[in-house]
Amino acid sequence: MHSPLHLDLGQYTRQERRFLAITWALIGIKCVIIWWAMAHWSVPFHPLWIVGPTLLFALVATGLWATHPRD
Repeated sequence: MHSPLHLDLGQYTRQERRFLAITWALIGIKCVIIWWAMAHWSVPFHPLWIVGPTLLFALVATGLWATHPRD
């Protein structure tokens, strides 16, 4: 069975892949800081209300970037 999804990260330059890695690192740092801050200052709702959409949109954007070949 062949999957129509094909990830060929070799088509992207090293700079583009590095940018993506740095962006994901910043997203991870942001999520950790938000989680800590909300626990530290006893915010009355769960941190996943902020962290969840952040990760979801980042996954969607990364998926679109990785699965759509250049022209």
